[in-house]
Amino acid sequence: MSDPRPAPVVVVRGGTEATAVETGAVVAQAVALGSRADLVAGTVAALRDARDAVDVATATPTAFGGRFAAPAPAPAPFPAASAWSAHATPYWSAEVRAARAAALEAFDLAIGVAEQQEGGLRFLAARLHQAVRVYDDADADAAALWQDAALRVAGGLSPVGAAVAGVASVLAVGTVGAWVSLKQGRPSLYPFITSGQSLHPATIRALSRAIGVFDVDRPWYQMPTVGNGASVLRGLLQPLRDRFLRDPEVRLVDPSYDLPTPTDVRSALGAVEALKTDSTLSIQKIVKDDGTPTWVVAIPGTQPFNLRSVFNMTSNYQLMDDDPAVRAQADSARAVQEAMRQAGIAPDDDVVLVGHSQGGIIASTVAAATVGTYAVRHVVTAGSPIGGHDLPPGVKGTHLETQGEGISDTDGAENRATADQVTVTGAFVAPGGGPTAEWPHSVPFHQEVLDAAVEVGDRGLEEHLTDVERLLDGVADELLVYEARLVPDPDTTFCVGDVAVPRSLTPPWAPGTPFPGAPGVPFPGTPGTTSRGVPGLPWLGGPTEGDVTAPGVEGGGEDGARSL
Repeated sequence: MSDPRPAPVVVVRGGTEATAVETGAVVAQAVALGSRADLVAGTVAALRDARDAVDVATATPTAFGGRFAAPAPAPAPFPAASAWSAHATPYWSAEVRAARAAALEAFDLAIGVAEQQEGGLRFLAARLHQAVRVYDDADADAAALWQDAALRVAGGLSPVGAAVAGVASVLAVGTVGAWVSLKQGRPSLYPFITSGQSLHPATIRALSRAIGVFDVDRPWYQMPTVGNGASVLRGLLQPLRDRFLRDPEVRLVDPSYDLPTPTDVRSALGAVEALKTDSTLSIQKIVKDDGTPTWVVAIPGTQPFNLRSVFNMTSNYQLMDDDPAVRAQADSARAVQEAMRQAGIAPDDDVVLVGHSQGGIIASTVAAATVGTYAVRHVVTAGSPIGGHDLPPGVKGTHLETQGEGISDTDGAENRATADQVTVTGAFVAPGGGPTAEWPHSVPFHQEVLDAAVEVGDRGLEEHLTDVERLLDGVADELLVYEARLVPDPDTTFCVGDVAVPRSLTPPWAPGTPFPGAPGVPFPGTPGTTSRGVPGLPWLGGPTEGDVTAPGVEGGGEDGARSL
């Protein structure tokens, strides 16, 4: 029996306090200070209760069994004997009143001192967290600059050479990792991915610069981004996507399995993991105590082996585009919005979007695309590259990532660390040390990362978890499961089960002609866009004789360069 896998080492970034947490001595001391501050806060509460008790108990002299000075004589015409009647107004003696005032003043002083101590401890803990954040951010920025520079030098200062150098470095380190796992008696191919985790972002950036240079929509003076590279790759797959109709089919289905009711971030991720049928998503309605609903939309990741699934690679590339309007038109994003419409979510209903891998990119995209249509309150992602996605103001984001999985690194950037966005990054290691022999991309790995981060403790993360728990604090009322699939174009494709078979065995684009989506060649159905590419290379959109236009497209112009 193998040794149990060690708990992940976690880093938390973002939240209302500018924080970055790691399981090191500095963070441990900061957490300890926070615990001491909580104890002092408890003392403040106890002092307040004691003061209130003394104040109330000494408000009337009867509490002291009649130890008060004689009351004033009763007014005429009552006899003097009635001076001690119940209707007389008693009062404390000056000595007792002074003692009472001194006791209350002592309580006020003690409460004030305790509050100052609590504030000082919390301030010191926050400063320690901030110091770690500044160090980590500076270290990450410096590492990114050095890695980019190293790849450029290794690639002969060429974007293509840098990309080749990055891929070669990842493969070389991965080969060593796989060999080490074999020597340790736990052979696995996953170290090919996990071992080169530190090189993943730089390699992605290098590949994006090499591929993105062919994006016709990129201004010539702008450095190619991940979005530019994704746009070019989407162009390569667009002819395959065009064998299906534009609009996916979204329909309500009856699941043959049970889905858990989400009550917090962990169980909400479990709702994503529980989706067992390809190309399905779930929408759970939870009614809070005040009668208002919260809708939890659980969105799965990429399903590349189901050609009719909307959670395909074409959607992946489109969701990574730099243009939010293009992202919102991805098949998977449109399918989720259609399912939300069919579910009957009202504009004022609270919505929590939860997604794994591509599902997380979809959640971020839908949150930005439905402002004014739905009241998205919180976005939870796991293993999703959302570094280039902005959440609308007021929408909180809780993001979980694992080092070495590679998927979260395909944005080539760190997630934003703001008051409304918290990112927890976990690193898994093998029992004997070194990279894990597993691929830590599935939902359970991210749940372990969340558990470890909760054990470490972070104020920003705690606030986000509490926010989700508040939104999900209610009774499960309705569970809806939707199937979203692409519809084959009857003129070009027929299906055998989920397999889409082209009616013609010819390739999607004729040999020797520019492929749709190449620089200067529009996607099918796009208003006329002329070729603006590399001179002398027609297949890259370069001009030949005159200004070449795509087959079937009349005129020129710059509008609609991409099919949405």
